[in-house]
Amino acid sequence: MMKISLATNYEDDLIERIKEYPIYEIYGKLKNDIIGGGRPDDELKDIETIKFEKHVKMVRKSGIKFNYLLNGSCLANNEQNEEWQKKFKSFLTYLKKIGVNALTVTNPYVMQFVKKYFGNYFTLRVSTFACVDSFERAKYWEDMGADIICADFVKINRDFKKLKYMVQNLKHAKIEILVTNSCLKNCPMIFTHTTSLSHASDKSLEKENYEDWSLFYCQEIQNNKNEEYIKSPWVRPEDIKYYEEIGIEHFKITERGFPTDELVKRVKAYTDRKYNGNLIDLIQGHGYLDKNGEQKLEKAQVNTRKEAYNEIKRVRGLGQPRIYPRHIYIDNEKLDGFIEFFVNDKCINNCNVCDYCKSISRKVITKNEEVSDYLKELYSKYDEYKI
Repeated sequence: MMKISLATNYEDDLIERIKEYPIYEIYGKLKNDIIGGGRPDDELKDIETIKFEKHVKMVRKSGIKFNYLLNGSCLANNEQNEEWQKKFKSFLTYLKKIGVNALTVTNPYVMQFVKKYFGNYFTLRVSTFACVDSFERAKYWEDMGADIICADFVKINRDFKKLKYMVQNLKHAKIEILVTNSCLKNCPMIFTHTTSLSHASDKSLEKENYEDWSLFYCQEIQNNKNEEYIKSPWVRPEDIKYYEEIGIEHFKITERGFPTDELVKRVKAYTDRKYNGNLIDLIQGHGYLDKNGEQKLEKAQVNTRKEAYNEIKRVRGLGQPRIYPRHIYIDNEKLDGFIEFFVNDKCINNCNVCDYCKSISRKVITKNEEVSDYLKELYSKYDEYKI
């Protein structure tokens, strides 16, 4: 049976509208806290404590777990400081008091800390940021006390043979798949990016305003080589069945910064196992359409690093609604049968000698040349200005 872990935007209507779907868990965190997370704090809502507590209570009253994200991959060695440990223990006690009953962690020290002081009270989940890409790594986490392990999406989301072995040989920990993600396959930025994001939402650190340059690096590659979107480790709603066939029933859907309508659209698509439209609308962590619809592209004069950065965000809808057309359209219906290449173990993980994904991209992707060319120009300027 499908079990969905869904991001929360802290809007009360979200909980009411997902009751008919197989949501077993809602996850989220405060804008910033003692441990950073997977989003920079300038892209998250500043939730008042009273609203946060009320939301957790509503989630629990609905029979759904509330999973608080402690998924920062780097704690700047603060975990070795006794004063920090006291503050962290106090924060965990607070989370327990208000009804949080699950935690997602990336740092093994955090898991060991939670197990020592709180035993089995919290369901403990391992973040995909921990890059669990083998049975051996999964087993280490299981032995530490992990209940659910989100697999390394940039490496093994389509390695059905490895995933099946992990499912069959772990004693009690369950494997989860992140389905809504468009990162690069085998992304070279994964460790740098997750570390930077952790620092960008850690309130204990003094920091400059964060620029998500790692994300821009990946986006620029995908804009120039559209086949990278097909190689990306997303999972279509129609292909959930192949994961269920190897024993996986836990699936994670993002995105915390999206409005309720967009989150419900994603949940409905994956529950119905069907989506007609642009796959990008389901798998990217930004770019939901403004309520007033799309406008004709208007270019801006860009002369500085900050101007280039903000213009890319404006055009793509990063941290804000999207007002311009998407730069590409991925026809989801034309991808029927695509995943069987991986299910049947034909992928050799050497794209240099295989053009399967590239050939598929020619069939399913339509590029908006005007928007794509403008983004290419902006990324080039940002690259020039950033160093």
